[in-house]
Amino acid sequence: LFRSHRTLHHPASHFVTMARSNVLIPALLLGAVAFLVSQRPTFVPPPAGQVPTHLRAGAAAIPAFLAATPAAYADSISDAAAKFTDATYPIAETINWGNSPIISNYLATASAKDPKGMATAISKLLDAGLSMDPALVRAAVRAHDKAIESALKQPGLVAPKADYGKVNEALARMIASADQKKFFALKDAFPGNQDLQMELYSQNNPEQAQAAFKAFEELTQAVKASSTDGANALAVKAERGGRIGDAAKMFSDATYPVAQKIDWGNTKLVGKYISEVSANNPKATAYAFDKVLESGLTMDPKLVTAAVAAHKAAIDGAVNNPNLMASKRDWEAVNEALARMIASADPASFKALLNTFPDNGKLQQALWLANNPNEAKSAFETFEKLTQTVRFTR
Repeated sequence: LFRSHRTLHHPASHFVTMARSNVLIPALLLGAVAFLVSQRPTFVPPPAGQVPTHLRAGAAAIPAFLAATPAAYADSISDAAAKFTDATYPIAETINWGNSPIISNYLATASAKDPKGMATAISKLLDAGLSMDPALVRAAVRAHDKAIESALKQPGLVAPKADYGKVNEALARMIASADQKKFFALKDAFPGNQDLQMELYSQNNPEQAQAAFKAFEELTQAVKASSTDGANALAVKAERGGRIGDAAKMFSDATYPVAQKIDWGNTKLVGKYISEVSANNPKATAYAFDKVLESGLTMDPKLVTAAVAAHKAAIDGAVNNPNLMASKRDWEAVNEALARMIASADPASFKALLNTFPDNGKLQQALWLANNPNEAKSAFETFEKLTQTVRFTR
């Protein structure tokens, strides 16, 4: 998914990989829900007994991405989110959160099947995320963090209903803050989404799914009624130059030759890792994502926004290039934006990510072996210099 700026292939690249996660996890985790919530073009309840395609999203897919939020307000979103939680929690309880092969397979293979389509969808997702109120995005990320922490103590990694309900409300408020046009552009953006929804729907009880869909429609209406249409989005302002800028340029110069050889639409080693990591070690993977969210919450929102915007620009520029390779200029902009964002994080929380994801060392070793040793060595040396610059800039 992060084809505009994949990890550098050397042993220390897990540091860079986690940097990518911290920029995009809020946008992608919440955006994943965003595109699922927008699946139905109209808001008319389906005839009794009918199984509409969009019901699959509302009843089956959404619970697979949800999990916690701040204190609720007594308004239409609060009431509708509570009803949605009551209707969907029985479904959520039946999900094996540590091993969802349908979703894992989609995430691992969708890009390879339609690289350009997936790149375009991710760009639209980031664009919608950039239109959201940063305070509400932050609240939703914090809610997920709390829910994951609670779920780690529960059988099947199922978040308690209270945390699950808080996430639903936080997401609804976050979505209501988005630019409506950009948000609903996600409706048909992701390739293979209809097939995914059909597969997910087949896993659920039809009566529970109908009840969930009805509650979903009510929540959707409440979100639309409360929309601020992107009015509180954070302005994007990229910082350039200085010590970090110079170090990021050196790093970009050294890594670009490596990056140009990568097929960004089909990175098999990374795809395999995504499809297997949670199933192999569900609790450790959940814990790792929790730590990513915690570290992201310590970062400067303006710098996170700038990094997400840099990724979007890189993807847009890469869509029509061979292997979906970003331009050198965009590559440099992403590296510098990430370095500045990382420099704003709490050092301890970010450093904790280095060895958090299970089997990450094996992934890095495999990625390293796929590269020219001399190019990888040069890249690593500039990576160390950039790391030192970031560390001393804090």
